[in-house]
Amino acid sequence: MEDSVELKTYSLRLDEEEFEKLRNALSEYGDPDLNMGYIIRAYIRDLNRAIPNLKKSSVGLRNNISFFGSILKHMDRIIDLEVILKGEGRKVKKKVEEEK
Repeated sequence: MEDSVELKTYSLRLDEEEFEKLRNALSEYGDPDLNMGYIIRAYIRDLNRAIPNLKKSSVGLRNNISFFGSILKHMDRIIDLEVILKGEGRKVKKKVEEEK
């Protein structure tokens, strides 16, 4: 017998520009709307698993979540450095110019 998970419909306000960037990036892997739903559900699931341990920290839940969010930003920069080291710095320059 297969276990099924009930999904709840929930309205979420997102930055439209950031949402579209992620949606377009995910379109390479199939239906971008299904992929967006998966990513949001997976992030919430992982966050729910981590919260009990994050609450035990003396720095507080919000600071822990901010810290781990900053790690994702740093990972992006590390990937940029990897691209530069491979001699493809023009891609990074174009990306920086698009962010302005």
